Amino acid sequence: MLTKIWVPLALGIVLLSSALNFREWIARKKVIITYIKEHKLSAFILVLLIGLYVISVSIFYNFTLDAAYYVANVATSVETDMMNVYDPFTGAWQDHYEMRYFFATYQMQDAVVCQFTGIPALIYTKTIMSITIIILTNMVYLLIAGELFKDSDKKEIKTVIMMAMIFVVNMTFITIYTSSLFLMTRTYEGKAIIGNLALVSLFYFFIRMNDDNLKLRPWIIIFILCFGSATISSSANMLIPVELTILFLPMIIGKKQWKSLPGYVLCVIPGLAFSLIYILYVKGYFVWYTFPK
Repeated sequence: MLTKIWVPLALGIVLLSSALNFREWIARKKVIITYIKEHKLSAFILVLLIGLYVISVSIFYNFTLDAAYYVANVATSVETDMMNVYDPFTGAWQDHYEMRYFFATYQMQDAVVCQFTGIPALIYTKTIMSITIIILTNMVYLLIAGELFKDSDKKEIKTVIMMAMIFVVNMTFITIYTSSLFLMTRTYEGKAIIGNLALVSLFYFFIRMNDDNLKLRPWIIIFILCFGSATISSSANMLIPVELTILFLPMIIGKKQWKSLPGYVLCVIPGLAFSLIYILYVKGYFVWYTFPK
């Protein structure tokens, strides 16, 4: 049922986005082609770095039970045609939904794609989706570089240096306390998306909005990002509101952009709301059973 609802809806959004942004995409395509022709060496290095990311992620593994749970949950959901009902380690029917995983819908999104395409869960989660996250994350890096160096000389060289330094950080800072660990070895988890793609994307929008010449304040896009993050991983319920407060609130106060204050508040609400629901569940105020009682 979820696949029948989700796939047409996602397809409709993609088609609508394509129609509304077709001209902009054509313009960006011309810019990219021009950049490659004029800066072949820089373009080659950037492609090489992303290629090394892809190769590394494809061969790195994490053997912890926590890491295995997410892949096993996708496979179990596809095979049983149920969501978060069976324990993926034991196969036992779970009495109630665990709120920590109930709102972490990243595995269910993977399960939908696996069911729709017929791709095995292990291949899709640990290879296809992991590579997709790597490419998207590097695209956001490039967007940030474009904003930071747009008015400077030799910006293509600075972009390459920045991307190379980020590459070194992600390759060497592999400890449990960094987002690099999740990006390189646990890319198939929702926390990897939150820690690398969502948080970095928010930082990109902050740079854009901090520009005094920018008239557009994309709070709607930021809200979609914040709400989507809250439904992908429960880790976002803390991280997203904190980043919003650290970055955007001082900007609003410092620049006296009081019209942006409602947008900030609206974007913080999803994370706080999901956190409140989880706290109420932990304190025993409610339980959602997997079958009628």
